[in-house]
Order: sequence, then structure tokens, then C-alpha cells
Amino acid sequence: MKKLAIMSDLHIDINQFSQEDIDCLNQVLHDQNINHLHLAGDISNHYDRQTLPFFQEIDSRVTISHNLGNHDLLDINEDRIEELDFQVIPLSGQVTLVAFHGWYDYSYFPERSIAENITFKNTFWFDRRLKRPLSDIDLTQRSCQNLEETLASLSGDIIISMHFVPHSDFILQHPKLLPFNAFLGSQKFHHIFQKYQVKTVYFGHNHHRMVPQQIDDVTYHSRPLGYQKEWKISNDFLVKHPDLIPEDFWNLNKRFAAIRRLPEFENFRKQELAKEFQSAMSIFEIEDEKDNDY
Repeated sequence: MKKLAIMSDLHIDINQFSQEDIDCLNQVLHDQNINHLHLAGDISNHYDRQTLPFFQEIDSRVTISHNLGNHDLLDINEDRIEELDFQVIPLSGQVTLVAFHGWYDYSYFPERSIAENITFKNTFWFDRRLKRPLSDIDLTQRSCQNLEETLASLSGDIIISMHFVPHSDFILQHPKLLPFNAFLGSQKFHHIFQKYQVKTVYFGHNHHRMVPQQIDDVTYHSRPLGYQKEWKISNDFLVKHPDLIPEDFWNLNKRFAAIRRLPEFENFRKQELAKEFQSAMSIFEIEDEKDNDY
């Protein structure tokens, strides 16, 4: 029996991962008997300088693979982005992991025109810093075409890992955040999963952990780690210390700024970090052929 863990949105630079944090992650992988760790994008903003060295710190007994998210694209060119896209990774004779990046086409926020969504993106969204050769709509269409070609060439059970959001059921609901849905993904991916009878899909990007949800025979998993200000650790610490909660309680930046450098929070974080990492893993058990030998 092999155990695959998929995680996403580690943001090791923004979250300032220390060696102690990496050691904790390795211990969780060991305790959970994980053989293969796949990271579904947004590992860091600097692929060569931060992401690749981080891979070297993962326990050598654990196979590691990854696809990219939007943050990972900042320092690499399009040829390299394409080279790392649509990886077909056999997990057993019957099960294949298909890992691809995905993209977005503004369809999750139709209240604005394409031109208005582009203007908003170029004003507020991280991806304004990226230099890509095609429009977002064309990038999504290319990704969909490559996905169809990849799935048509495969048989057996398929586990999909992608970064972007493949169904509108998972977009942001807070009124102030609705415009950012334009940059979350596209439901075109879901329709392709249906067409090729894909049953298992992992995605990240929206920083919202959820229990697995089934839509049209596709079971979706999403357990992104996200930013420290969003972690359960940070919320639980504030619940234990209500006197530290700022007046603007719902402002995550202010909430986290109020506690991040407190020795009490640092100690609490150390105690609870393993649970946070485990909560941010989707774990799949893969039968080896030898498991069926009698």
C-alpha cells in the first residue's frame, strides 16, 4: 500500500518556513506513512531560489512531485512553465496522477466585462507581475485542450492535481471578495473531468479547506495550507486570548499582526504546527499490485 499526500499553497517564503517547520513537516509525513508528497502549486514566489532548495529538505524516503500555481510563475519563463505542466505520474499499474497548473478565464465573475476584469487584475491582483504570452482566456483554452489530449491517452483510475478552482461551487462568497473570483479558475475543467469520467480531483488556490465534495460523480478535495493569518493555529490562539483580539476582528492582517511576535503565540504555534500540517493534507491510499498477490 502506498500513501499519497497532496498539499497546496505552502507559501514557504511568505510564511517564513524555518528549518524547525520543515523538520515538523517531515515528521508528519513519517507519522502518516506517506510515500509520495505532491504539492499542487503556490510553493513560493521564487522557484529556483526557494522552491527547489525546499524540495531537497524533504525526507529522501518520500517521493516529491509538484505542479505550479500563479505565485510559482514569477521567476520562470514560459518554456519552463510548459515543461512542468501536464505531468503523468504512475502511482500503480491501475492508478495515475495527472498534475497540471490550470488557469482562469474570468467566467466566475461575469458581472464585469473582460476589459473590466483585466483592468481590475492589472490594478490589484498578484498576476499583474507575470509576463505570459497569451491572454488569460487563451491560456485557459490551451490548458483545457492539453487536458483533453492527456486524459484521452490514459486508462485506469486517474487522480487529478491542479492549482486553480475547477467548479463555481468553490468560489469566494464574501461580497467584498466577489471580484477576485474572476481569477480563480474555470468550470470548463469540471466538464472535461465529467467527459473522461475522472473521479478524484485535488485543487488549491482559494485558501479554503473543505471536506471532500462530490459533484456529478467527481469528488473534489481541497486542503490548502494558506497564509499564517488564515491558519487554524492563529484563530485558536485568539480564541484562547480574546483580550488580544483587535476591534476590527474580521481584518485578518490586523488580527495576525497583533499576535505574530508574541512569545506565547510562538510557543503555541510550535505545539500545534504538526496538527496544522496534517489538516492541510489530502491523503490517498494506493494499492500496489503486490497487495493483490496471494
